[in-house]
Amino acid sequence: MRSTVLQTKLRSEVKEHWQVSATAVQQFRETLPNLLALVNEKFKLEAPYPENQALLHNLDFLLDAHRYFGEMLVAVYQFQLWDNFIDEARWYVQSIRSRGLDERYFSQMLRTWMIALHSYIKPPEVQELTRPLQWLFSQVQDLFQAKEQEVVLPPKAAELLHLLFRNDREKSEALVNAFFDEQNSVEAVINQLFLPVLSEVGRRWRENHISVADEHLVVANIRAIYQIFFKARFANKKQEQNVTICCAPGEEHEIGAELLSLYLESKDWDVVFIGHSAPEDEILRTLYQNTPLAVVLSITMISHLPALNSLVQKLRDHFPALKILAGGGALRLQAKAIIQGLVDGVASSFEECHKLLNKMV
Repeated sequence: MRSTVLQTKLRSEVKEHWQVSATAVQQFRETLPNLLALVNEKFKLEAPYPENQALLHNLDFLLDAHRYFGEMLVAVYQFQLWDNFIDEARWYVQSIRSRGLDERYFSQMLRTWMIALHSYIKPPEVQELTRPLQWLFSQVQDLFQAKEQEVVLPPKAAELLHLLFRNDREKSEALVNAFFDEQNSVEAVINQLFLPVLSEVGRRWRENHISVADEHLVVANIRAIYQIFFKARFANKKQEQNVTICCAPGEEHEIGAELLSLYLESKDWDVVFIGHSAPEDEILRTLYQNTPLAVVLSITMISHLPALNSLVQKLRDHFPALKILAGGGALRLQAKAIIQGLVDGVASSFEECHKLLNKMV
């Protein structure tokens, strides 16, 4: 609710006056390594002080979060994603609040970014870049008072998650098989078991309820389970049409794209799955080798939207007849509209992706 209030306030008060020029975006992108180094150096220096125990304990996490924040700003500035800006700020606040950091740290972080910008970029571009940060600085209290909506897992998904945390793959596999036999639908298994479990694991990590090791354990276990599940039922299906699935350049989150590739194989598609972190030229080379009818691009974070935009332009130039779809967690608010304008279709579910592919090729 409070997020909606902030977005409404942003639209009515200042959004129409925020214009970030292409020159300002370019200068921000070019100086980002220096800006990030300055921001990180300040917090490295302050971390050892006794009053900053939460900062010291979470320093590695925060340094990585600063990098994410800067990359997110590139996308927000380039595509004017002000609604996403509020959404991303709330995600950031939720992550740091759960690690014992309060409004003082967030305010200081924003102030440090603004000081860094003034150190490297001159007017009028620096005013364009700092204006949204100044507004966000004035809304820190509202951001920290926002409450997240309680999430309740479906009973079977909660049971599966419990088994995965216990590292009990045998019982996890039996649960998935029994659920499939009862529901008789691969879509039900994906939408009521696999995806809710993955979403809950991400939420628990974000809120600092589980460690990175816990997250890796569950992801490794569920990956093994769904690979066995699909192999046992669909390994011998005839593959008729070819599609390539890959993550946007720089995107690290590949498990959703991998699960989609297995789902499409169960629907008679011949899938080439490239995975995460493949550079743009490697993606193009793979497409030349496989000449697919379509490509599905996965993007979970808006910080990778500039890279997605660049890749799509290259795909249009090199493969004019190729159909391009996109999906993933970044398809929300204004970013979804931007992505819709870049590609031939966006899919909010695996089923929708399958239907769009069937219509396009």
